[in-house]
Amino acid sequence: MTGQSIEVLFRHYAKFLDGLREQANRLIEQSMNEWQRVSQGDVPEG
Repeated sequence: MTGQSIEVLFRHYAKFLDGLREQANRLIEQSMNEWQRVSQGDVPEG
């Protein structure tokens, strides 16, 4: 990204970081759902 303005770089990295945040939130939600399922004594999946 040589020659790009700071504004362009910031927008690019902001989108990238937002995507990482969404992925992290999905993983956290999946983990919480699995923890709740297991703690209720349900049979493991798979």
